[in-house]
Amino acid sequence: MKRLEIGFVCDSGLVGSVLGANVLRKRLRQEQLQVDVRSYRLKDVPTEIRLIVGPEKIVRQVTGVTDCRVCIVNHLLSEAAYDEVITVLRKELIEGG
Repeated sequence: MKRLEIGFVCDSGLVGSVLGANVLRKRLRQEQLQVDVRSYRLKDVPTEIRLIVGPEKIVRQVTGVTDCRVCIVNHLLSEAAYDEVITVLRKELIEGG
């Protein structure tokens, strides 16, 4: 399987994205998915990133800046909130997109 890099975004690139990225990394380990998760400030999201994860009010601002898939997670500390992200990543990794 290929290794993906996804971005977890918040306004500052600090608290929200770091906490959310840590919860997501834990879920990815549990699911045995090989994915790199990086934290970004909204204005620093690389244009080549393929998947962005974060709160709805923030990821909606990224739409149009980059042509990537978006997964909304509004409850950053709830592992169950990342179910959609896991489903998207499984499809991307196993089925090739």
